[in-house]
Amino acid sequence: MSSVEMSERLAPVVETLVAKSNGKYDTEFVRILVAHVATEFEGARVQDYIEVLVSKVATDELRRLDALQPVVQ
Repeated sequence: MSSVEMSERLAPVVETLVAKSNGKYDTEFVRILVAHVATEFEGARVQDYIEVLVSKVATDELRRLDALQPVVQ
């Protein structure tokens, strides 16, 4: 699968994660994160569930970033 096809398949994942972040992360940042996560699944024998897997891993990464944010007092 080409990177363009993968990008098209993952566009809804990007949109969903941006919406869930309530403006905390911009579209470009989330797009880069999703693309990075997707590289972990390149060459996987089964490609049917890539969107679900990428969404889960990217969500986990965003949660980790939230946990690393300094506490504002």
